[in-house]
Amino acid sequence: MRVLACVICTLMVWSCPSWAVELKANLDPVETVRRINASYNRIDNHCTEPDTGAARGHYYCSGITLRMVNDGNFNPWDYSPYALQTGATSYTWIRRDLSTTVLVHPAGFILRTPTDGLALQLPVKQEGWACIYTFDGYTGPDRKWYGCGPFNDATFVPPAQPTTVNKNAQWAYGTCADQNVNTAEQWKQKYQGGARQPIQTTQCSWNAEVPAQWDAMIQAHEARVTTTNADPYSRKDFFNEFMLKNAAGGSDIMDDIDAFIYQGKSAFNYPVRGDNGKAAVQQDGLANARTFQRKLYGQGYAVPILKVDFTRAPEQRFTYSAADQGVSLNLNSNISAKFIAKSNWEQRLDPGTGKTEWTLNVVLTELGKKVQASQQQVVYQELYDLRGSDPQWRDEEKDAGSMKQQIACIVRNYPQRADWNLEPFRPVVSEAAAKAAGCNPFKK
Repeated sequence: MRVLACVICTLMVWSCPSWAVELKANLDPVETVRRINASYNRIDNHCTEPDTGAARGHYYCSGITLRMVNDGNFNPWDYSPYALQTGATSYTWIRRDLSTTVLVHPAGFILRTPTDGLALQLPVKQEGWACIYTFDGYTGPDRKWYGCGPFNDATFVPPAQPTTVNKNAQWAYGTCADQNVNTAEQWKQKYQGGARQPIQTTQCSWNAEVPAQWDAMIQAHEARVTTTNADPYSRKDFFNEFMLKNAAGGSDIMDDIDAFIYQGKSAFNYPVRGDNGKAAVQQDGLANARTFQRKLYGQGYAVPILKVDFTRAPEQRFTYSAADQGVSLNLNSNISAKFIAKSNWEQRLDPGTGKTEWTLNVVLTELGKKVQASQQQVVYQELYDLRGSDPQWRDEEKDAGSMKQQIACIVRNYPQRADWNLEPFRPVVSEAAAKAAGCNPFKK
């Protein structure tokens, strides 16, 4: 992982474009967090491909594969400059039998395990997994073979033949076997750490598809209880590094993102290679997770934000809260809707209040467009049945009837609109005042 050793649309109704996201995935978040916690707690060291029976690494059917990333003017699933130079992207793998409680950044995302993806009949990331390091491997272009080769070794020649027999055979490779390191005890003897032999840059990589090497990685990781200043990340509470080869045409993992995750205020944001020596700082990851969620939603995927808390019992390592979400996940999909095609919560900066506020974006069906004026109460009632129990509406509508008045104002003054942006924080005002405010009144 490259860790260093030392224009939001305005809410005025006429200025937001009409849009509707065609969701490609919208799994029940309660079921998703249950499944993710089950994977985290599942100790299965004998993963196999269901159709071929070929052995796969532990990540294939157990544990959690995640990527922690900072926010910026890019999508969190895209390749960083260092990843582009390396040819691979860094992930971390955690499971109940690892003592990992420290992650490199406060927010990120989880990739669905291949076995879960197959069971759900969703896309599966079968190929590209190269190697895993016991601890952070200081990966970059100076480690060949997708970050898995020896550090800064210009003479290194990648393997000529696959070293495993499965669907990922052409990519899976690690240097540990080449260095006669096949057990945790051999790893401990060879990599004792210190200024002359810092673990971060000298440790070997384990083959991503050899179960025995995963066993050795876990044992070696758990055996290192203390560390020195020369190896600040080589302690069992710190993260390992799992390398995924970049796809030739650009990032292809949007289909595989199961959830976004964040840590609370006590988490640290650690510097990575390219950060020019920045120091680690404490940072709450929720804001970044919400931004990530909205970016993926814009691509047509609605996945939940989960909190990861290493102080909780392993069975409750990940938790879901509706209040954490940056978009609505349509939990009320069992309601048969005639007039409302889509309705989703987002958080946006309101130009009037200068604060980030909840917005319910509503897209009407063709029938809804036709009857929004003549059957306004019926349309409103359907929306209320769908969304009225959401905490964003229930807790934030300070003036009773605010949402209903906004609908009436939009239908009356902007009858051609096919979508509405409704904000529960808005006050109830006179009809004239609502019109003068563009249907977006606010208290100064």
